Amino acid sequence: MANIAAGINTVTILEHHRVSPPLDPSMTVKLLPLTFFDMMWLTLPPFSLVYFYDFPCSTSHLLETLVPPLKKSLTLALKYYFPLCGNLIIPTTLTSNTTPAIRYSKHDSVSLTIAEFSGATSQGFEHLSGNHPRDVDELFALVPQLPRGDTESVEDDSVLVSPVLSIQVTLFPDHGFSIGFTNSHVAADGKSLSNFIRTWASINAKHLIGVCNYEILDTLPFYDRNVIKDPKGIASNFFKVQHENSGAISYAAPNNKDWVQSTFVMNIAQIQAEADLRRGKRGQLTPLKFFQIRHWIQGLKNLVMDKIPHVSTFMVACAYLWTCMAKTREALGHETEVEQHLLFGMDARARLDPPIPANYFGNVVLVCWNTLKTRQLVGEDGFCNAVQEMKKFLDEKINSDEGVLKGLETYFDDIEAAKWQTTLAVAGSPKFDCYTTDFGWGKPKKYEYVFRTYACGLSGSRDSKGGLEIGLCLSKTEMNTFSTIFIQGLIN
Repeated sequence: MANIAAGINTVTILEHHRVSPPLDPSMTVKLLPLTFFDMMWLTLPPFSLVYFYDFPCSTSHLLETLVPPLKKSLTLALKYYFPLCGNLIIPTTLTSNTTPAIRYSKHDSVSLTIAEFSGATSQGFEHLSGNHPRDVDELFALVPQLPRGDTESVEDDSVLVSPVLSIQVTLFPDHGFSIGFTNSHVAADGKSLSNFIRTWASINAKHLIGVCNYEILDTLPFYDRNVIKDPKGIASNFFKVQHENSGAISYAAPNNKDWVQSTFVMNIAQIQAEADLRRGKRGQLTPLKFFQIRHWIQGLKNLVMDKIPHVSTFMVACAYLWTCMAKTREALGHETEVEQHLLFGMDARARLDPPIPANYFGNVVLVCWNTLKTRQLVGEDGFCNAVQEMKKFLDEKINSDEGVLKGLETYFDDIEAAKWQTTLAVAGSPKFDCYTTDFGWGKPKKYEYVFRTYACGLSGSRDSKGGLEIGLCLSKTEMNTFSTIFIQGLIN
């Protein structure tokens, strides 16, 4: 059994499985060509997320009772989501005859690791599934790495072969367990991966408790790449640009060793009580790791509605995050003329011309790139400036006569121009409804993206309809400053 270090804790590998769809003797090789939406992610690392389930069980119960149906239901889910078993086939030269694609053959499989948390299990489960700052390295021990690709499986020796999905179940004996996923963004966006996970969960629940969410199975993936039109040859241009940069394009993030991740649950019921409690205990406002601000969000929406109509809760949350990040950086010595960038994704499935099916598998996300100077975000009008900038970008995309793809050809030029500047990326969406992911053990106790860079993952709240959860990754110093600024902005 192998051990994986996680700070002062250790994860021990109990079992490792390769899980394939049911064998189809008539199937040989399937190729899904990459579109320009997929090409946008070629030089970026895979993304990871983890679900925590409060389902106490022993090691023997996990291995003998829960893992077998998990493997069986995963096999059935992969029947519908076969590309997740495959490999990315990426040419390493521009002269290669190989087309960038996801390649699936009948012997391909997904890596499924079964592990056990070897630290103090009570403290480990409650700690890692909490909302307070946690060491990012400890969270990353709960998500697997993508295995190495098998270059012998392809005839062209000038291609990079890379699996697209890996899964890890980690038991906290007698307290609960987590299911971690690492996925290549080139293969699937958050919506596609979320649909796969919910399909797997629904099939597993059917095996365990006889209940299956057939609505999930009615939205199985659509794979026809012909619905993505590319008359300007954006895909080939994207591939050429990224190849010339040899993976050098990236969002700036110092190589800190003290990354932490905190979760902020946005809904108002406990703010004042929590703030008063901490003032009483420590004589001053300290960072709150759990708070509720739904009514406060509505108040902010009302504040800007006269100037900026049709403001969504998502936009309000992102704008407030953006202003708090700018104030954090100002407090830590950043110049006020420095540009601050906020990135978030827009699902373009319904906005293409013509629209494509909602269950299209792959990437159909447009990166919304918003830029303001620090001084425009930290002043009295900072929040309204942030909302206005975001809405301006979206309106230009949505209402353009050229459609939402206008200007996409210069996407990598924009990234290169902002290289080494301060950027906050927002992943996820409350529309994914991740807390309905029930494998038969009830809804997750916690769900979150796992980062090691300036980023946050946004999802719907577990316990509050219309609420939001934001998992934010910063250095320890930045998190302490950010949390105080965030809370002070709510109660002042």
